[in-house]
Amino acid sequence: MPHPAFPDVRRRVVAALAAGDPTAAVEAVRPGARALAVEHGADFRALIAELPESAWHADSAIASAMGASYRAAGSPRGSSAIGYFRAAEAGFVAAGPEADPDRVTVWLGHAAALRVLGRLDSAQQFVQRARDLDVPGSTLSLSVRVELGARCMLESGMLNLHLGNLDTARSQLEYANGLAAEHLTRAERIEGLGGLALVEYVQAGIDAAARHSAEARALAAGTSLLQTGFGAPAILAEALVAIDRHDLDAAAAVEAEMLEAASHTDWEPFSSIAAGYLRLAGRRLPEGLDFLQRAQRGYRTWTPPGLGLSVGELMRASLLMHLDQGDEAWAILRDLPAYEHHILCPARVVAQLRLRHGDLRGAAQALEGCEQIAADHSQRTLVDVRMLRAAIEFERADLALSDVMFDRALVAMASSGSRAPLRLVPPGTLAGLTARALTRDHGDEVTRILTRIAEATDGHARLIEPLSHRELLVLAEVEKGSTVVSIATTLFISPNTVKTHLRRLYRKLGVTTRADAIRKAKSLGLGRAVTRDSPE
Repeated sequence: MPHPAFPDVRRRVVAALAAGDPTAAVEAVRPGARALAVEHGADFRALIAELPESAWHADSAIASAMGASYRAAGSPRGSSAIGYFRAAEAGFVAAGPEADPDRVTVWLGHAAALRVLGRLDSAQQFVQRARDLDVPGSTLSLSVRVELGARCMLESGMLNLHLGNLDTARSQLEYANGLAAEHLTRAERIEGLGGLALVEYVQAGIDAAARHSAEARALAAGTSLLQTGFGAPAILAEALVAIDRHDLDAAAAVEAEMLEAASHTDWEPFSSIAAGYLRLAGRRLPEGLDFLQRAQRGYRTWTPPGLGLSVGELMRASLLMHLDQGDEAWAILRDLPAYEHHILCPARVVAQLRLRHGDLRGAAQALEGCEQIAADHSQRTLVDVRMLRAAIEFERADLALSDVMFDRALVAMASSGSRAPLRLVPPGTLAGLTARALTRDHGDEVTRILTRIAEATDGHARLIEPLSHRELLVLAEVEKGSTVVSIATTLFISPNTVKTHLRRLYRKLGVTTRADAIRKAKSLGLGRAVTRDSPE
C-alpha cells in the first residue's frame, strides 16, 4: 500500500491546526495512521498530542494507531499499547455495522499487541472476531474485505508459526504476501517476509529463507524497522541460516542486531535460542546454556508456550549432552513433543546421546518412529536422522546400509547448503564414513563436502565402543541399584561374570564408580523396554 511521508503529514496537520480546523488535522493523519505509527512511534505520539483530544478521542483508527506505535523502535514496550486498544473498542461498542472497518483495524492491532506479550490464545480470539465480520451479507466494501483477508492471514500466520503449525503458517503467510504490496504496510510486509523465512528455514528451504530475509532487508532500507519486532524474524532467519551453513562469523555479525530487534517483543525468547545455537555450534557451551535459560524464563508467561519453548529445551538437552550431563539431558528429552512432520524431532538427540555412549541398539530404536514416517518427515530433521543412522550402522558394521544413509544425507546437504548434520556424529566415526564415501562416485558439491570433512577429521580415531546387549542389561540393573548377587540372579549368570561385565562397562563408559555408572544409565534412558529375552 502507498506509504505516507511523515514530514508531509506533519505539515498538513500543522497547517490545519493553524487554520483552526482540528477535524482537517485528524483527516490528514487518519489514512496513513497505521503505517506512520509503527515507523515513527514517539514522533507520531507527539503529533497526536498536538491535536485537541476532543477531535480524536472517539476515533478508533487514531486510537488503534497510538497502540500500534508502541511497536516502533525506541518506544516503551510491554503492555502500554493494550490500554489504547481497549479504549478504541469502547468507542464502537454501541455502533452498528458502519463501524466494522474500524473494528477490523482495532481487533487486529489488539491481536498483534497480545502476540507481542506471548498471549497467543487471546490474540487468536481477536483475529477470529475480525474474521467473523467477513460473512455473507457483510456491509464491508470489497477493498476492506481484501485488506481484512490479508491482515488476518498475516496475523494468523505469525501466531501459527509460534505454535508450530508450520503448514498452516506457510499457507497463511504466502496468502498475505501475495496481497502485501496493495494491502499491507511496509512494516507488515517485512514481518510477513520474516515469518516466511523462518518457515522455510525450519522446512529445509534454506536458500528460500535467505532470499526472504534479503527481501525484508531491502524493503526496510532507510527505516528503523529492522530495529523492531517487525524485522526480528527476518534477522533471526538470517542468523539461523548462517549457523546451519557453519558460517559462524556471519551469524556472529548479525547477532547484536538480532537481539536488539527482538528485545521486548514476541521474538525475544527465540533470539536467545538462536544465540544459544550459535554457541553450541562454536562449542561455547556454558554461554549457550545461559542464553537458553533466558529463553526458558521468557516463555514462562506465554499462553501457550508454543514451539519456541520446545526448541529451546531440545537445544538445552543437546548442550547438556555435550557437557556430559546426559542424565539431565534425558530428563528433558523424554517429555518433548515431536510436532507435526517431526519438525522438532527429539529422537535425533536421543539417538545422538545413545550413540555417544555406545548404545547402538538404543540409538537405532530411537529413530524407528522417524523412519516410519519418512515421506512425511520434515526434510530439515530427516537429514539428521539419515546422518545418525549412517553412523549407527557404520559402528554396527552394516556398511551397505550405512553407505546409503550417508550418501542420502550428503545429497541433502549439498542441495541445502546446511552443514549442521555433521555436528551430530563423533569425528572418528565421521572420518570412517568419509573414507568409505570417497571411494564412491558423487557429484561435484558432495565431493567438495567430503574433501572438507576428510581434512577436518584427519587424525581422529574411532572412540565409540559399542555396548553388548548383555552389558546393557547389566547397566539397567545397576541403575535400579541392584547388587552384584541380585544382578547375577536376575540375569542367570554368575557373580564373577557380572563383575567382568561391570569392569568392561566402566571402561567403555569412562567411569570409575557405581554412582557415575548410574548417571550414565539414566542418560541412556534405560527405562525403555530391554529384557533378558531380547535378541542379541
